[in-house]
Amino acid sequence: MRNTLLLLVLLISVGSLAQTLNGPESIEWDGANNRWLIGNKGNGTILSRSESGTLSNFVTGIPSGPYGIEILGNVLYACEGGFIRGYDLTSGNTVFTLNLNGTFLNGLTSDGVANLYATDFTAKKIFKVDVNAVTFSTLASGLAKTPNGIIYDGDNNRCVYVTWGTNAPINAINLTTNAISTVLATTLSNCDGITRDSCGNYFVSSWGNNKLNKYDKSLTGTFSALPGTLSSPADIDTKFGTTSDVIGNTNSNNTLTFTTIALPVAEIVYGNVTLTTTTTFQSYQWYRDGVLIDGATDQTYVPTIQGEYFCSVTENNCTVNSNVITAPFLSSSSFEGNNRIKLFPNPANDEIAISFDGNYEGNYTIINPLGQTILNGTENKNEKQIRISVADLQAGHYVLQMKINGVVEKIKFVKR
Repeated sequence: MRNTLLLLVLLISVGSLAQTLNGPESIEWDGANNRWLIGNKGNGTILSRSESGTLSNFVTGIPSGPYGIEILGNVLYACEGGFIRGYDLTSGNTVFTLNLNGTFLNGLTSDGVANLYATDFTAKKIFKVDVNAVTFSTLASGLAKTPNGIIYDGDNNRCVYVTWGTNAPINAINLTTNAISTVLATTLSNCDGITRDSCGNYFVSSWGNNKLNKYDKSLTGTFSALPGTLSSPADIDTKFGTTSDVIGNTNSNNTLTFTTIALPVAEIVYGNVTLTTTTTFQSYQWYRDGVLIDGATDQTYVPTIQGEYFCSVTENNCTVNSNVITAPFLSSSSFEGNNRIKLFPNPANDEIAISFDGNYEGNYTIINPLGQTILNGTENKNEKQIRISVADLQAGHYVLQMKINGVVEKIKFVKR
């Protein structure tokens, strides 16, 4: 009985310890299951962390590592010594094993389709793994700089990776030619992890300054170190959001850090014939029906054509699109095309002059873009030209409507 009780206590103790951070090395956001997955190299486990912070075992008994981890499809892949192994995201069962004959597989990324890319820290190599064919190839070997964290950049057909050592450059490997290039020289040292936010900006964890360091999406210029001090930070990953992203990172002091990256939120509203963003930004570009409007780069835009409008705004190197508003304007098809009316000046300040060819019935109407009557009146129908005061109209776009030869004619004009 005593031995049974002792064994039970030991099992409870071991189980409890297994669900704690023990040499956390890698982290991955699992959006399908709303959790973080953490590679625990200290005791060969992968933990699941709920949004509330509760830790539980996902995989146990891993013989080496794990180091870099990456979700592709419904499988979590992990670097384990010289092997890549995969675990079903639902059950945690091993569903993939491939020996790359690597020395110390560390960083891991994927193209989101069928290929993994892994760095070998000790052998200074980069591997490509086809998870469907269960095969691998060596893309690069004998690298001048020790490769560490790696991320796939499909827009440029490359993987970008950070390096170890002093003045560690950010490098890239072209996935067609396998050519290695230095994307950016840095003053950072011992760079470990790399990730991106919703805007495409890059973030690099460095042991040198124990910071999360931000570079713009073009990977040019200098970095900005984010507030807060980390502890020999290793792998990092991003949970993407609508108003903010969260970057998770593992620390050597058995802690995790979660850094919120605020994203610009653009909203446009319509009023007084003008579309406006409700917040100011560094730059603007308006679109109609998905097509860029040349010269429309102000906070406000006055549409003249019916369509679906949105504004693309940029703030702190982050570009996002606003909501879409269907402008309730009269379309061009609602105007007669026989040119029986001529209006000048256009744009107008205080007065417009209208000349016409035909019999004018004497009444006119001025309509705003919402189709509301703003002004109407009567002029001598025996004249061939009339003048109308528009001094009291607000600036914007309007339609003059009058009947000539029994037909309602319309012409647009702008009030300054």
